[in-house]
Amino acid sequence: MKAPKCVLFDIDNTLLMKRPSIPEKVYETAKQFLPELAFEDVERSYAKSELWQGEQIQKENETGVRMPDEEYLQNIFGIYREALGLPEEALEGLRDVFMHKYFMEYELVPGAVETLERLKSRGLKLGIVSNNTPKVRAKLAELGLDKFFGSVVISEEVGLYKPDPAILELACEQLGAAPGDSVYVGDHPFDILCAHAADMPVIWRPVNPYMAVPDHIGPPEHKIGTLTEIVELLDN
Repeated sequence: MKAPKCVLFDIDNTLLMKRPSIPEKVYETAKQFLPELAFEDVERSYAKSELWQGEQIQKENETGVRMPDEEYLQNIFGIYREALGLPEEALEGLRDVFMHKYFMEYELVPGAVETLERLKSRGLKLGIVSNNTPKVRAKLAELGLDKFFGSVVISEEVGLYKPDPAILELACEQLGAAPGDSVYVGDHPFDILCAHAADMPVIWRPVNPYMAVPDHIGPPEHKIGTLTEIVELLDN
């Protein structure tokens, strides 16, 4: 990978972490019905759910037809129900989890501010590209991250959703950088798919130990365990 002029970041599980996370909240809810449930089983189910959601969004991007919210939720429920053996009565609690009807806070991923400061000091242009809602802007400001970015592209604001490469291309255009001179940092296999479709290399930081990259997507250029590794990686 050649030295980039621009670094684009995902938000969830890349710069910010939800607490409690979805797997943590699913585990809390499901354990009421399955006392012997292991957290690792929930993490495996979460990985399956995330891959399905990536595939579904890709399908919707290609067809222009969005799945109704209730049908979308039922598909997610089905993944967890089959993987964990959940009874039907557990689904109402899971509905609250996936509709985010519980108190949840964002916290900074360790090393986020240090990494952004060091990248900025090297003269790199920084941007955000996230499948998210406009509400996340307030959290970026509250945690002091907004000052680092020359572009923040949020899917619900622009009507583009990863893995559509147009959402990354829009951020590059706003920053005055070519996709080939940029790199994307994300946690999801479909972040890799999106970036490669835009002819952009990827630095992948998976946070779920069971999240595998499907063969049709192919491997990222680089895989890291902590955000601070990005600076050393780019320096070398």
